[in-house]
Amino acid sequence: MWTLLRTNRSFRTLFASSAVTSFGETAVYLSLAIWVKDLTGSNAAAGIVFLAITLPGLFAPVLGHIVDRVSRRRLMIGMDLAMAALFLTLLAVRSDGQVWIIYLVTFAYGVLSASPAPPALLKDVLPSEDAASARSLIMAVGEGVRIVSPVVGAGVYVAFGGSALAVFGSATFLIAALLLISVHVVESEPEPAGEPLRSSVVAGFRFVRGVPLLLRLSLTTVAFMLVVGLLETAVFAAIQGLGRPAAFLGVIASFQGGGSVVGGLISGSFVKRWGEVRATCAGYALITVGLLLCLAGNIPLFLVGVVLLGLGIPFVMVSLGTALHLYTPGRMQGRVNAAVSSVSGGAQALSIAAGAALIGVLGYQAMYLAMAATAVLCSASLLVGRVPQPEIARSVVDDAQDDSAADDVARGGAADDVAMDDDALDPETSR
Repeated sequence: MWTLLRTNRSFRTLFASSAVTSFGETAVYLSLAIWVKDLTGSNAAAGIVFLAITLPGLFAPVLGHIVDRVSRRRLMIGMDLAMAALFLTLLAVRSDGQVWIIYLVTFAYGVLSASPAPPALLKDVLPSEDAASARSLIMAVGEGVRIVSPVVGAGVYVAFGGSALAVFGSATFLIAALLLISVHVVESEPEPAGEPLRSSVVAGFRFVRGVPLLLRLSLTTVAFMLVVGLLETAVFAAIQGLGRPAAFLGVIASFQGGGSVVGGLISGSFVKRWGEVRATCAGYALITVGLLLCLAGNIPLFLVGVVLLGLGIPFVMVSLGTALHLYTPGRMQGRVNAAVSSVSGGAQALSIAAGAALIGVLGYQAMYLAMAATAVLCSASLLVGRVPQPEIARSVVDDAQDDSAADDVARGGAADDVAMDDDALDPETSR
């Protein structure tokens, strides 16, 4: 992982840009909801901020169609610069009459988050052998940022107001764009135009269906997402059952985030060593044990369970991300990543809504058991039957490395020929 950062300048710069963007996003979006609450006094109005963020995810397949037909690097630069400019429009917000500006900025942020351009560009930057390490590192830093950045964003808003929040958000996107401008990437050739939009948009789903390993990993992820959203509501009831105030959620978030950082750091090496299926099963095993420990009824075991839950999730996500990277061609990356993310994100949203509706009927214990049982079933479904190993879809970096190696061999052969010719001309050697 650290060797990858030292030796691959393109990845190092993209990684830095992604980290800055992630920090800015997570630092700002919660504070925007707080800002709307302060302006309107309405919880419903504040909740629309989260709706505006998640809504663009439904259109991710269309974004994937675009990503596969343009330069991903230029698209990302344009989107970051547009967000930097759009954030400055928040300087005009003075009363509840301008709340629509916050919603507009939040919706644009949701479009940026739903875009599959970053993982698609990684295909053109990384040798296939580094895919797991890169995904692992990105996951670890992303989870680490989520622990710190909301506090920073809220602190900026409380201390200096919404205008400072606007400038802060704009600066992070501007820095991310400048980092992308500074890096040179040899991209794969864009997908040629001409395919009907409808056919292109669903091409990602067709591709996943045609690769058994990707299909099985994707289906188990979607199945787990259909229940994991129950946790959003169940955790509050669990906190109450432990006799702690609602503010204890902050402690839980920190423990889970810490587990996710560690999981992100180590999951890549397990994926490389064990393969995507066994690493995913290990993740589900950690999640299952963690969820069951949360039902033990005392705080220390509950926190251990939370850490294991945080530790297991990166195993599942890094395994899936690595598989999508390795077995999908460069110019299908946008549509395939968009297809998987849109379905899994929709499944999670449904489970969050279900959790809010069912908590008064089932209780949190039943919800935790349902999530644990689903994790076990997902793991079992991966182990039943043999899944054929797909062929790795080579990246432009793989091809460039092969060409370089062939040139080295050719130069070595030419040098040997010259040496043989010199020996033939040397009288002493001839005798």
